[in-house]
Amino acid sequence: PMAAPSAAEEQIIQRFQKMRSEVQTLVQKVTELEWERNEHNIVVDAMSKLESSRRAYRLVGGVLVERSVGEVLPAVTRNRDGLEQVIRQFKDNLESKEKELKEFVEKYKIQVVSRPGGI
Repeated sequence: PMAAPSAAEEQIIQRFQKMRSEVQTLVQKVTELEWERNEHNIVVDAMSKLESSRRAYRLVGGVLVERSVGEVLPAVTRNRDGLEQVIRQFKDNLESKEKELKEFVEKYKIQVVSRPGGI
């Protein structure tokens, strides 16, 4: 039987788990934002082919409002561009967290052991 981990080892394990959880959360958020950006791209591509005076509907605060393509397209494009910026920031943050985690793993010689059944 293995000896129980010391208090210092427990702290290292907890820090590692917290760091790994932060990385996983960022990966999930980037994936969600990229999906949302792709949805915006589909709308922008579809609307770009339409007359600017054509009727369009946009969901604003849970209410569907009637506008023209000329009014809606710039707003959707701005939102998509904003998502691009946020995605870049999250990816930069993710890259730095992954680097930090990798260095932590190397410093403390952490080996992740997967158990049968994913437990």
